[in-house]
Amino acid sequence: MFAGDVSAASPAIDPVPVVLDAEAWAQLSAGLIQRVRLLDALHADLYGPRTVLATDVAPVSQLLQDPAYLRTAVGIPARGAHHLFALTSTVARTTDGTWVVLEDSVDVPDGAGTTLELRRVLSRCAPTLYRSTPLRRLHPFFDTVRTALHHRTRAEGRAGRTVVLTEDSAGPLQAFDHSWLANLLGAPVVSVGDLRTGSGTLTLRLPGLDSDPGDAVDALLRLVPSQLVDPLDLGPTPLGGVTGLVEAARCGDVEILNPLGAGLLENADLRAALPDLCRQLLHEDLLLRPAAEGAELTGWLGLDPEGGDHLVERPVRLRLLVMAAEDGFEVLPGGIATTADDGPAAIKDVWVTVPETAAVAGGTDADGEGESSEPKAPSAAAPGVLTAYPAMTRSIGSDLFWFGRYLERVDSTARLLRTVLDTVNDLDSESGSAARTAQAVLLSAITEATTTYPGFLDLDLRDREAVHSEVESLLTDRGRPGSLAQSFAALAQTTRTLRDLISDDIWPVIARMNGRLRNLGGSDAPPLEEGLTDIVDGCLTLSGAVADSMPRNLGWDLTEVGRKIERTMSLLALLRATLGRRRTRAAEARIAGAVALITESGASYRRSYHAAVQPELLVELLLDDTTLPRSIAFQLDRLGLALDRLPEVSPSPELRAPLTSLRSRLASWQPQELLRPRDGADAVDGAPTALLDEADAAVESLRELATALENRYFRPSESTSRWGIDDV
Repeated sequence: MFAGDVSAASPAIDPVPVVLDAEAWAQLSAGLIQRVRLLDALHADLYGPRTVLATDVAPVSQLLQDPAYLRTAVGIPARGAHHLFALTSTVARTTDGTWVVLEDSVDVPDGAGTTLELRRVLSRCAPTLYRSTPLRRLHPFFDTVRTALHHRTRAEGRAGRTVVLTEDSAGPLQAFDHSWLANLLGAPVVSVGDLRTGSGTLTLRLPGLDSDPGDAVDALLRLVPSQLVDPLDLGPTPLGGVTGLVEAARCGDVEILNPLGAGLLENADLRAALPDLCRQLLHEDLLLRPAAEGAELTGWLGLDPEGGDHLVERPVRLRLLVMAAEDGFEVLPGGIATTADDGPAAIKDVWVTVPETAAVAGGTDADGEGESSEPKAPSAAAPGVLTAYPAMTRSIGSDLFWFGRYLERVDSTARLLRTVLDTVNDLDSESGSAARTAQAVLLSAITEATTTYPGFLDLDLRDREAVHSEVESLLTDRGRPGSLAQSFAALAQTTRTLRDLISDDIWPVIARMNGRLRNLGGSDAPPLEEGLTDIVDGCLTLSGAVADSMPRNLGWDLTEVGRKIERTMSLLALLRATLGRRRTRAAEARIAGAVALITESGASYRRSYHAAVQPELLVELLLDDTTLPRSIAFQLDRLGLALDRLPEVSPSPELRAPLTSLRSRLASWQPQELLRPRDGADAVDGAPTALLDEADAAVESLRELATALENRYFRPSESTSRWGIDDV
């Protein structure tokens, strides 16, 4: 569970679910639907005619003093019959069998993604029990909600566009939950920098020129607090906000869900007055009342927190989600139960059984959700369903670009460290000067290629303990720019921002790689080379998962551009660090052999040249062989094709010039000339070669290209990496 959230401690999961029978669920869901109807009517009144404030029932003073009461939101129209779109309520059952409400989350409801992931975990841990239990499944609920949202937002004969606004600074588990909800609703995740307003409309900032009008947004599913969304009407905020969003909502061209100011409905005094307000507004008695002071909660069976072998009863609180459907509201038939005693906290799945007469046998799909007797939502081909084209915002494009770069960075760093450690171990057994020279060059190449200065350059390489400490730092120090640990942390963080775009199959891979990295260098850890091999294998698996699951659209092209730029830069840095200075032939043979292993070009070299590995021939292969997936020629060919597919409003020489210049420069390179010592220096004494300057110039062209891509297709605030080395 939450495998990709490598920076967050996973909550303890109690595998014994809270099971609610059909009768208990009917009672509870009826109370929740009545509650959201009441809160919906209250929002409509408090931000409309405000008749409630003229009665003696509502806590008028407390409401008017509540900072969550946004006067600027008064009078904003609702599209459809309801104002509220979602509500999360925390409920519990007391020892007398009564359900009570502990709190409501109206401004920023949550729990959808976490509920579904928790269900999937338990369905895989106990598949036999899961299949044999007649449960209400979760996916039909989201199908119904998605269809209702589609009909709510459609406009002028076209499918409406819904986007999900999230906060960049949200914690990993909260970001996971929000991204899962967006994925379930088929809506892209955006941040405030992806949106702009004008003439009362809200549009997406697309990758490209600012003059592009962008795509109109019909509904904004807001998963950030109301007060943070518009600095113009609601005041300056740390989030920045979307200037003019309140005015766009007032014009009626975009609907904000939940509506602005919904946090007022969480007021504690208002919650206490709900029984009287329910009789006044709905003419009904409130079914779910607030919890009385000191109410004792009933216990549910679960694991013994002290580690015993028997199940024990522990009180729990249930977080349940209600969302708008086409003809009212529906309750997600499941939820998250959290223990509410003094023992270690744990979360539990909530199972809702169906009557035996309604249960049918069902299989289990890839998401842990099986078939049920409930009606299925209309298919995409059903009449009245319009197809919406996917959105690609600037921040998503930037994240995809950096995902490709970080994936290549982790892969190249792991390959470099693995091969150098292997080679250095072999060279330790040799006593000649060639072995010592090759060892020094390869260790220094780690520092130069990863830019982790001063690194090995300031160490006495005969000091085994100092060398080992430097290697451990490169493997485990997440605060050190350029280290393998830091690059992986950046990859994991970038991947989290793309949860709604990337296959779920990658999360176990991310988790295994994270676990392996954390165990590298410990006293009981396996050999470093074995751990690094696991990291390389993980990168190969990630590459395959992305290649098999990502549509070949703009997102794929941006990822490919990022990967090709990063791999080319890594290759140039490796060649510069290892072969940029001449050594003796014996030392160069060992160094070139290590480079062939790092670049996986050994087999191609042997098929092309029936000779021992020589620097000139290896450089020729890595520069010119367009069939070798790790050659520079191969990268530039694929980079050019991906650039040609990027959308352009007008010709963009700033994108073409760096690549054209780089191709021309590389075409003029001759391996013998590149590796010839400059100014007639001694060829065996570390003399610098032309490769040093040429590689620097080529890397500079790639940086110019990356900068041009960032400036043209991504928002300015992300023109540099947010999590890694700023080398663009």
